[in-house]
Amino acid sequence: MSNNKPLGLGLIGCGAFGEFCLDAYSSIDCVKAAAVADVRPEAATEFGKTFSVPSYTDPADLIADESVQIVHIATPPSSHYELVLAAAAAGKHILCEKPLAMNTDQADEMLAAVASGGLIAPVNFVLRYNQVTETLKRIIDSGVLGQVLTARLTNGASDSMLAPEHWFWDKELSGGIFIEHGVHFFDFYNSLLGDGTVLDANVEIRPGTTQEDRVMCTTKHDCGAIVNHYHGFDQAAVMDRTTHHFLCELGDIRVNGWIPLEIDIDAAVNDEGARQLSDICPTADIEVIDTFPPERGNLPSRGVQRSLTKRIKLHYVPRPDKQSVYADSVRDLLIDQAAYILDNTHQRRIDESNGRTAVAMAQQACLLAGTSQ
Repeated sequence: MSNNKPLGLGLIGCGAFGEFCLDAYSSIDCVKAAAVADVRPEAATEFGKTFSVPSYTDPADLIADESVQIVHIATPPSSHYELVLAAAAAGKHILCEKPLAMNTDQADEMLAAVASGGLIAPVNFVLRYNQVTETLKRIIDSGVLGQVLTARLTNGASDSMLAPEHWFWDKELSGGIFIEHGVHFFDFYNSLLGDGTVLDANVEIRPGTTQEDRVMCTTKHDCGAIVNHYHGFDQAAVMDRTTHHFLCELGDIRVNGWIPLEIDIDAAVNDEGARQLSDICPTADIEVIDTFPPERGNLPSRGVQRSLTKRIKLHYVPRPDKQSVYADSVRDLLIDQAAYILDNTHQRRIDESNGRTAVAMAQQACLLAGTSQ
């Protein structure tokens, strides 16, 4: 395919997120919307009119459409297995919403089919394409705050008043919170701290129902950090929030937002460390809240003598608008994958292995919580 001709993208799943993605993709030169499909005729028709593309009520018809080179699957988790296999059999590349699959057996079969056709099937892990996430990784990798010792994810989400019969609550369709939702954050922490292993897990039931609305687990990562995950669909919509707290050898890092928008640091550093943080976060507000004379600043931390000169607080907000940051993330991810399709020497930020690894961690969490299917 000529690099001058955009790749045709077919969207399966005409929901609110699918619309958000197609709007974001509209400014990409290397990809264009080519078709949409949804089993709900009215949704497919409306999307077709909105984006001026053919619409189908049978995903097989979209997959067979010769103008489609990439199939974006934005449907409930239980459908991903068959849709990915169908797209791979038709020689189509795939962008799959999380999770890749309901379990690792499915994932392995799917990725084998994809690989045999020389195709791609990454999961839309947008957190890897976020400026705050990228900055956070640079801070951690720099070692300026020492090692990350432990971290805590608190995801206090709203269930948007989803009815008990909604597919989200049906584990046969969603896989449960670890599978449907947790995979994003397993991948997020793997990207920052190295691959993780699930040590323990628990699931809680909403009182008076059979709905699993809160899950927790603990993971240990290659760098030695222990991470506690809490996913609760238990908040009023106006209080929907996500926070990450990293306890390092020399201070704290806090990141706010399901789509991360800001970083706060409270740490003891030396002059070089302060300069490094300023370079990594060039527009950050940095306040020196204490200074240490030599006799006070030569301190041990975790058995290592540290030469520290000041305690600082840093606040970094590269871009405050969530919707535009989110749109750029999904756009940048697709551009990255399209670049690989057009030139397989391009190094992608994520590939098929990331989706499979996240499913494996979610599956292990379900097993340890006693809720595996």
